[in-house]
Amino acid sequence: MKRAIEGAEPEWPPLREVMAERVWRNVLQPIAGTLRQAAAAVAADTVSLVRDEVPELFVDAQTVDEATSSTEESVRLFAQLLEVGGNPAHSDLPPSTLAIMRSAVWRQIPLSWHSRFYRLAHEHVWRWLHKHILEETLDGPERALAVDLATTMLLQFVDRAMTRADDAYEVERDTWLQGAAASRAAAVDDVLAGRDNDARALSARLRYDLNRHHVGIIVWLNGSSAPGSLLALSDAVAEIARANGAESSITHPLGSLAVAGWFSSRHEFGPDLKFELGEKRTSVFRKGLKVAAGRPAHGIDGFRLTYVQAGHARRVAALFPPEDVGITRYQDIALTALCVADPEHAIRFVRQTLGSLAAEDESTFRLAMTLHVYLRENRSRARAAAELSVHPNTVNYRVRQAEELLGRSIDENSLELRVALMMIPILKRLDVARSSGA
Repeated sequence: MKRAIEGAEPEWPPLREVMAERVWRNVLQPIAGTLRQAAAAVAADTVSLVRDEVPELFVDAQTVDEATSSTEESVRLFAQLLEVGGNPAHSDLPPSTLAIMRSAVWRQIPLSWHSRFYRLAHEHVWRWLHKHILEETLDGPERALAVDLATTMLLQFVDRAMTRADDAYEVERDTWLQGAAASRAAAVDDVLAGRDNDARALSARLRYDLNRHHVGIIVWLNGSSAPGSLLALSDAVAEIARANGAESSITHPLGSLAVAGWFSSRHEFGPDLKFELGEKRTSVFRKGLKVAAGRPAHGIDGFRLTYVQAGHARRVAALFPPEDVGITRYQDIALTALCVADPEHAIRFVRQTLGSLAAEDESTFRLAMTLHVYLRENRSRARAAAELSVHPNTVNYRVRQAEELLGRSIDENSLELRVALMMIPILKRLDVARSSGA
C-alpha cells in the first residue's frame, strides 16, 4: 500500500471533511505509524488474549505461530490503511489469513471459533488505539472526533475482513465436502483416535493399505505460508517415500504450514532411511523445510505409533533454534522427548542436578558441553577432543573446571548427570515452553 503523499486527499470519505482531515493528519497518522511499528508486539498480545478465551484454536506451537504471523500482517495492514487514509471497503485479507481459513476447513474447526478470534482481536486493537489517542489529545472535540474516526474505520476494516474470511471458509468447505479428501481425513482421524480398528474397511477409505510396514513423518515450514504450501509439503512427503522405495504414501494436513505423512511397504524398512530432499526442493523452501520421523512399525497399531513418535520428534525439534533443525528422528531424541514432556519438571531437574554448571553464560556452557561430550565418549579424552576440535589437555582442564562448578566428582550419579547435560542446549526454550504453555 502506498504511503500518503503530503497534502493528498484521503480516499476514505469521512476523512475528507475539513476538521476530520486535520485530526487525521495531526493525531491519527502519527498513531498509525506507531501501530505499524508495534504490529508484532500487538499481535503477540492479541494471540495471548485469544488463547485464554478460545484455547481450542491452538492445538500446538505451530498454530500459535501461524495465528501470530497472520494477526501481525492484519494489524500492519490496518495501520497502513489508517496512515494513508485508505478506504477499508477496498481492503483484502493477508495470504496467511486465507491459508489459515482453508486449513481450518481441513481440520474441521468451526467457523464460530475464528469469528470469536476476530471479535477479541478487534477489541484489543481498539483499546490500543483508544489509549494512544487519549495520550496524544486533550479532552474536547478533537479527541472525540479522533476516537470516532478510528473506531469507525476499524469497525469497517474488521467487518470487511470477517466477510472475506467467511467467504474463503465457505468456498473451501464446499470444495472439501465434495472431494474424497474429506473421507480420507476422517478415516485418518478415526485411526489415530482408535475409534475404528477394522483395518480392511479403513484401508479402503484411506486408499492406503494399513496391513503393511509404515513410517510416519511430519513435514512443516518455518515462516509465512504461501499459495500452494500444503501441496508442496505433500509433494515432499511423496519424494521422501520414493527415496525409501515405498509402495504408497498418504498425507494429512495439520495446519496451513504442516502435514503428517505415512509411507508403506510390504517388506520391512532397513535401518538407513533417507529423509533428505533434493537441492532443488530445499531451495524452493528457502531451507525452511523441517522433517520429523518416527520409527518403522507394522499394521494399524504401527500406523498410530510411528505418527505419535514423529510428533514427539517434532516437539523436541521445536526446542532448538529453527536454523539448527533439519531432520529429527525419534530414535535420536527418544530420551530427550521423555525428559521434556513436563518442561517445568525438566528445568528443575537440570538446575538441581548441575547447580552452577547450568549457568547461561558462554564459558559455563562450553564447560558443560565439553563434559557432555566427554561422558558420551566413555571418558575418552582423545575422542572428545577430536569432536570438539581442541587438544586433549583442554578437555582435561575443562572437565576439572566443570567438576569444581558441580562441587562433586562426575562419578557420582553419572546417569542423572548425563541426562541433565543432554538438556542444557534446550534449557532456554524449555523455559519459554513452560511460560507459554505450548
